[in-house]
Amino acid sequence: MNKANHNHQAVLMSEVLTALNPQANHYYIDATFGRGGHSSAIMAAGGKVIAFDFDQESIDQAQERFKHEIARGQLILQRENFSKMQATLENLKKSMTIEVSGILFDFGTSTDQLMSTSRGFSFESTDEILDMRMDNRLGVRACDLLKLLDERQMASMFQDYGGEEQAKAIARKIVAKRKTDPQALDRVATLVEIIKQVKRFNQHSHLHPATKVFQALRMVVNDELSNIEAALPQALAILRNSQATHKRLVCIAFHEGEDRIVKTLFKQWESQGLGTMINKKAITASEEELRTNPRSRSAKLRALAL
Repeated sequence: MNKANHNHQAVLMSEVLTALNPQANHYYIDATFGRGGHSSAIMAAGGKVIAFDFDQESIDQAQERFKHEIARGQLILQRENFSKMQATLENLKKSMTIEVSGILFDFGTSTDQLMSTSRGFSFESTDEILDMRMDNRLGVRACDLLKLLDERQMASMFQDYGGEEQAKAIARKIVAKRKTDPQALDRVATLVEIIKQVKRFNQHSHLHPATKVFQALRMVVNDELSNIEAALPQALAILRNSQATHKRLVCIAFHEGEDRIVKTLFKQWESQGLGTMINKKAITASEEELRTNPRSRSAKLRALAL
């Protein structure tokens, strides 16, 4: 397997492998392939992976990095949103026999995506267009939302999806800016400057002042919570219909809204006798991982055994 150095570091790796328990020649769905960190570990254990990602850059890199695994049928790439997992799998089954033993979701955005040029994910890339679409086939960009939403809708978005305490003040300044120079809102730099006008920079904080607003915009542009709500019942159905044994559904969430959906559904399914939660409380990163990968600080893993 290609050992090329990649910026993105997959979180909770050992915890994922313990929960998923990949077996040789069994099929696993990596619903959020990204740069393939978790998939690499599953394949190293002998498992076969059906990988979903709707980011064309991720697919292009995977086709080069994992060309040998693809050639021998150990990795099957699908450029598709995981909300269409069930239909995509049924289409694959028309030409091959697949019994899925486990499904993994890692809802975090990869470091490579956040730092990608011309994508507008990062508040540090001030010259970029404020795009934020993970799938460039989507129609609405982040800058479009700043021009279309009214002040109340915008403030609600920043608060609900980002937990931004200064949501109302930031929304008010954005609306004022679009009255005088709407085209300026196309640029990352404009939004960052507006946020800095409202929020004082705290050099002791690990969060940039724009972090929460950018998170909120990314989640809404990509309809992330709705996609999770659509995908998890499909994942359960896939596993319940599979002839494999010792099946597992594993989810890593980074946002309170994501984790709430997972926790609620897992509890509901357990009460209905459809599965058993492996751990009653979410698994979080070890002290060692927190030192080497600060991004893991907000990661929460929950797993369901079927």
